[in-house]
Amino acid sequence: MAEDVSVSEDTLTCALSLLLNLSEVLLQTARQEAAESLEKFVPHKISILFGLITAGGDFYKSLGVKKRSEAEAIWKKFYHNATVRDKVEELLQLESEWDSFLESVDRGLQTTDRQLSGGKMATSLSPDTAFTDARSGESVTLGQFLGRGEKTLLVLIRHYG
Repeated sequence: MAEDVSVSEDTLTCALSLLLNLSEVLLQTARQEAAESLEKFVPHKISILFGLITAGGDFYKSLGVKKRSEAEAIWKKFYHNATVRDKVEELLQLESEWDSFLESVDRGLQTTDRQLSGGKMATSLSPDTAFTDARSGESVTLGQFLGRGEKTLLVLIRHYG
């Protein structure tokens, strides 16, 4: 729990600064790549988001927490510090910018949630379900992809139920 974690204001400020800097660079890169071509961005450049996942994971590790609520508990503890308060506000603003960017990608591809929400949500997926491997562009079944004997991070960008 966050209450058990001992983090100094300096550690928190440095961790927030690093997360902000990395996230801003990744957002700028993603915006540039998407502006060049949304059709190329999604299948070939979307891996930029993996950098954001890594940055967030590193942020949590540096604070010694595993969940956002635990990180929030730490920054609330130091919210009286103007630097911490400013960094947290910057982070919340940057999160809004990421949300706006991703919504604009959806709009640009004409695949908003409203367009997709008409179907029934699946409760399970067959191992024969066909997917496209975003890294290789190959068509693979879910069973082939998960049966590789590796620890796998599976990110489903869209769900058509």
